[in-house]
This record gives sequence, structure tokens and C-alpha cells, in this order.
Amino acid sequence: MEKKLSPRRDGAIDLVKALAICAVLCIHCSANHFANYPVGSLRWLATDFFGSVSRWAVPAFLLCSGALMNDPDRDVSIKKLFSRYLLRLAAALGAWAVFYELLRLFFSRGSAPVGQLLLQAGKNLLYGNTYYHLYYFYFVFALYLALPLTRLVVRCASPSELRYIVGLWLLLGGVLRFLQFFWPFSQMYASLLYLVMPAAFLCPGLGLLGWYLRQHPPKDWIAPLLTFLAGFAVTFLGTWRRSAQAGELDQFYLDGFSLFILVMAVGVFRLSQWWGLRWGETPKAVRFLSAASFCVYLVHPFFQALAVPSLFLALPVWLAVPAQAAVLLSLSLAAYWVLRRLPVVGRWLI
Repeated sequence: MEKKLSPRRDGAIDLVKALAICAVLCIHCSANHFANYPVGSLRWLATDFFGSVSRWAVPAFLLCSGALMNDPDRDVSIKKLFSRYLLRLAAALGAWAVFYELLRLFFSRGSAPVGQLLLQAGKNLLYGNTYYHLYYFYFVFALYLALPLTRLVVRCASPSELRYIVGLWLLLGGVLRFLQFFWPFSQMYASLLYLVMPAAFLCPGLGLLGWYLRQHPPKDWIAPLLTFLAGFAVTFLGTWRRSAQAGELDQFYLDGFSLFILVMAVGVFRLSQWWGLRWGETPKAVRFLSAASFCVYLVHPFFQALAVPSLFLALPVWLAVPAQAAVLLSLSLAAYWVLRRLPVVGRWLI
């Protein structure tokens, strides 16, 4: 029987997911502003702030998945893994890939003959060239496929062995990937570093790290906050510096799995643990937003594509990004409220 987790533990995970989906919206709402302003201008720096402070979202989602799915008391047999979890992921990916491909066809109408557009749409679906935000599915697939191995580690490894495995993952997946751009690592043949990065980062290591962090809640809020601020400072200032040198946006530090993005994700996870452990009962708004987070992630690009950004062009960036994110969140939550009541959609696709 599946172990019922305590409300406090659920509250911490729910808080991470609720914050993370808001951060995703912030990322996507700020992305288009970079090209509108000169590098280093106040509005560009405001865009850099929003893009940097929210970049931790996807790794945080994966930390949550690993923290929950690696629980030894959770029933995740190989049969259930494939017949329930992976099948649901595949169904959702297929359905939403088709939906967004149809959306692309709609916005591309008139730009080429219909037959050519349909042929390109078929190729996109066949080769996995899906809409920009659906890449997240592939990370979750990797995490789930590795569950039989990571759950074995959780059951059998001693605390010191688990720390070693997580540390080795961090070295291979985070530190080496970061160092490859600096001398003398930049002089080495990069294929080794690029080979170990996907194997380590996508995403069994994140799953194990999430489980490890869940078992060792922080003693105070200061260290987690400093962890987050350190990761944010390097991301924000590093993006500013490299972009100023290049004369255009340089996304080295904004890469979703850069070392300092991970540092921020760990900081948010730990802060949420500290806060969640002090709740007697998780607030309903947090539980609702957590439950809706997957659907919000999937549907918000649809509303964003419907010229929603143009409504905020007259506003300064400091107001435009949070205002647009709030509108997208409201529309996406309304869509969730409707879609979850549809039998097949509610069970399989959101």
C-alpha cells in the first residue's frame, strides 16, 4: 500500500510546484523583451532580472518528481511504471504535440501551400520537433525510465554512499559542464563533457537529489536563502557581463541546467521545505496551484500565442512581465478548471 505522506511534506512539495509554475510564466513572459532594448539599459536589466530570478523552475519541478517517485514506500513496479506513468506521459505528449502543431499551422496559413505546411507538420511530429515548451516531457521520461535504478540506490545505499552518488552526479553533470567554457577545460575535446552532461543531468541525478533533500530538511531559512541569492547573483551578473561583451544576449548563464540555475533550484526547494514544515495544513490556494501546475505549463503558450503580449507593450518591463504572467496564470487556471472535468483529458492529458 502506498504510504500516505504527511501534510507537512506535501505542503513543501506543493509550495515548490506552485512557485515553479509562476516562475515558468515569468521566464516566458520576459523572454521576448531582451531583443527590444539595448544591452545594459535599465529595461534590458529589468528583463535580465526577471529572466534570471525565475530560471530555476524546471530543475525544481524535477527535484519534486524525484523526491516523490523515489520514495521506497511508493508502489512503482516496472509494470506500473510503464502502464501508468510512462503511458500517461506518452499520451499527453502526443496529444499536446498535435494540438500545438495545429496551432502552428493556423498561424502559418498563407505563408506556403497547404500541402507543404501539412508535410512540414507531419515531419515535426515524426522527428519530435515539438512546440518549444514540450521539451520538459523528455526530461521527465528520462527521470522515470531511470526510476528502477534510482529507487534501488535509495533502498540499498547507505547515507554516505548516497551522498557520494549525488556528489558524483553534481560533478559530472554540473561542474564539468560549467568548466568546459574556461581554460584549460576549453582546450580539451568537448565531446567527453557533452556526453557526461546528458547522462548525468537528464534527469536521474536530479531525482536522487530531490529525494536526498527531502530526507534532510534545513534547520533554518538563512542558508537556503543565501544559496538562492548566490545562484541568482551569478546568473544575473554573468548574463549582463557576457551580453555586454557580445553586444547581444548571451544565454550561457540562462541555460536551464547551468550550475547556478541548479543552485537556485536547491535554494528554493530548501526554503519551501523550511516554510512547508511549519504549516499545520497546506493552504488551499497552494494545493490548487500545485495540482494545476502541469496543466498551466501545457496550456499557457496557447494563450500567449493569442497576441496577449501585445497588450502589455506600452508598460515598462517591471510591470509588463508580472502583469502578463498574472493574466496567463488566470486564463490557464480557468482552462484547468474546465479541462479537469473532461473524463479522458482530466485523467490522461493534464
